[in-house]
Amino acid sequence: MSQVSIASIEAAIKKIDGLDEDALDKLIEAFTLKQQALVNYLLQAGLEYENEDLNVFSIYYFAIVFEAFIQEGVTLKEIVEDDIEAFQDPFVLVLDAIYKDEDYEPMQDLIKQHHLAQFMMNEIEAEDEDGEALSEETKTQLFIVSSGMIGLLNGAIA
Repeated sequence: MSQVSIASIEAAIKKIDGLDEDALDKLIEAFTLKQQALVNYLLQAGLEYENEDLNVFSIYYFAIVFEAFIQEGVTLKEIVEDDIEAFQDPFVLVLDAIYKDEDYEPMQDLIKQHHLAQFMMNEIEAEDEDGEALSEETKTQLFIVSSGMIGLLNGAIA
């Protein structure tokens, strides 16, 4: 399995953050067409948590993470519903371990993308340019959604 490098993550951030709104929308649309089931999975979480902000963050970080895989030169197969269903049971067990024991190692073992996971943890904990931090609820939800997304994309490496 290929590990997405810090350099690829930085290149992805530079590309995504360098786009104007129209170009970003077009890129996200193109990525969504390649990974429709994954995007549906991400957006479903926002509905289930009743958190509209979560959807905005989920799509933004989907663009960065997906672009990081592209920057790394990794080919990804399309994630389908069966992939998501197969991922759910081990994912829920890992989340239970985190809540029970505060042990994040099983999550690392499941998603197998240390640099991307660390990037997301840093992003979740960071304040934005206005000094605003995410609510604890949104931090937890974004951790869950982004960890699932990274794990699914890692599993889609061709």
